[in-house]
Order: sequence, then C-alpha cells, then structure tokens
Amino acid sequence: MTTPDDPLHPALVADVTTVSPSLRRIRFEMPAGTGFTAAGQPDERVLIDFPGLDHRRSYTVRGWVPHRRLLDVDFAVHAGGAAAAWARSAAPGDAVRLSSATGWWRPPPGARELLLLADVSALPAAGRIVESLGPGTSVRVVAEIPDAGDRQEWDTHADIAVTWLTSPGLLPSTLVDLPGLDSVEYLWSCGETSTSRRIRAHLRRTLGWAPERYHVMGYWQADREGWLARYARVQDRIEAIAARELAAGRSADEVRDVIDDALSEADL
Repeated sequence: MTTPDDPLHPALVADVTTVSPSLRRIRFEMPAGTGFTAAGQPDERVLIDFPGLDHRRSYTVRGWVPHRRLLDVDFAVHAGGAAAAWARSAAPGDAVRLSSATGWWRPPPGARELLLLADVSALPAAGRIVESLGPGTSVRVVAEIPDAGDRQEWDTHADIAVTWLTSPGLLPSTLVDLPGLDSVEYLWSCGETSTSRRIRAHLRRTLGWAPERYHVMGYWQADREGWLARYARVQDRIEAIAARELAAGRSADEVRDVIDDALSEADL
C-alpha cells in the first residue's frame, strides 16, 4: 500500500540558481498528468528520493507553480551529507522522485502576532510563511545563519522585524531573552533537533504554553551518524517508555515530554 510520503512523482531538474553562500535553489519540473498534490501550507515539505542514494530526505517547498508543474527547493549546501553533495553538483536533466507535500503551519484563527525561529535549514519555510502573510499581521523572525551573506529580504504585506544571528546555537537563549513573548499568539520554530527540543521545553514547561500556540520541529540532527549510534544503545528503553505512556492514555504532547526527558538523560 502506498502513502503520501512515498516518492512516486518523477521530476527533472529544470534550473539551478545560487540564493546565498549556504543555499542553492533547484527547480524541478514534473511531467504532464502528474499526481503531485500540494498541501497548501507555506511550510509544506516533500520527501525527495535521490538516485544512487539509499535514503530519502525531507525538504521545504520554496515555491510551487501548479499550471507549469514547477517546484522550487532551497538546499542548504554548507554542510556535509550525501544530499547536500547532490545539490552542490545538480544540473538540468538530473532525475529525482518526489512525494506529495505535507505542511504544519496552523496558527489559531485570527492570530496577528507571530514569531518565527529558524536556522538556515528552515529559512526557506520561514521566507515562504512571511510572504504568505496579509496586512494587519505582525511577524518577528529570528534566524540563525552560518554566513552573513545568507541574509534575505522578503516581500510581505505584514509588519516584519528580523534578527539575524551569525553565531551557532543561539536560538534557545535568544528566545529566553526575547521581550514581548506574552503578546505572541503563535510561534513556529524549526531547525536542528536537539535545539528544537530545548525550545519546546521552554515554551511548554517554563512558559506553560498550550500546544496549539506553537509548532516546533526538528529538521535535522547534528552529528547524525554519532547520534544514531548512541541512540541504538538506548532504543529499546526509549520505545518501551513510549509504549508505556501511550498505554497509560497520555496525550501525544505528554508522551513527547517523557521521551524528550529520556533522550536528554541519554545525552541525545
């Protein structure tokens, strides 16, 4: 049985442009009659199956032109990894397969005070979110970038203030010290997984925010191979904890709290 996350839609690289020192935009073209469906949220993502690689990776849709079947993805190419290497050398005519899109941007109806936290991997989604906002909305963006040349400007009808951080690992502490958090009606934060856990813990436990007031997601894992090796040593225990909490009728957020604690205790 197939699922929306299966990369069933063939696509070819149509164009490649450099966005900034750390980001390369690749435009994919899909054939006529494609069954690809967009999710409709500005942070929607697709899973990409790269030829010759034994894994698929999730990437934000930076732009989608349905009548021309063109889909833009901004790849972070400053780091290592097989997918980044593919993006650095991609050329028109190269083939991939794409899944249908899934998104998570769901601010409460009428929310007007927004806060976005992003590292460079989440910058494409943050940019698309900002560009989707209408007048009467106020959005603050705190973005962590590896190079000052990665700063971007976005066209938007919203009132916008952007803080650029050029030192790594500052998003959690910047959030803690950020003034005016009480007025934020919806917070969206995506980036490195361990950093995202710290941000979520501050929102949920320190500030006591309700889950519908924020969306926090890990896009990637620092030292992924080392992390996977360490996780393998505690995987059975983590899965047993999750099964126990689910059997006890805990909510998804309560289960995630317990798992996050277990991961932190295992230095993960």
